[in-house]
Amino acid sequence: MDSWNKIEFIFAHKLHIPPSELERLEFYRIQFLLREFEEYVKRENAEYEKQRRMIDKSGAGSFKPPSMSPNMGGFKVPEFKMPTFNTPKL
Repeated sequence: MDSWNKIEFIFAHKLHIPPSELERLEFYRIQFLLREFEEYVKRENAEYEKQRRMIDKSGAGSFKPPSMSPNMGGFKVPEFKMPTFNTPKL
């Protein structure tokens, strides 16, 4: 029964097929749809890994924080001067 709940979740969440529609399908249709979904997920994962390896190989995947430059990326930093206050005499 637990595996049927997982099947219902996959159909409802990923395939957008409500449980009421799932109950109307023949069992072999459910098996075919699940098999196709599994193959789709495998292809997506393989494509993701391929892209990740390409990024790692090119070195673009490593994060390097930007250095703080005086112009802050093209924007001029305003200059602030502390105002001088005269201390009151008692």
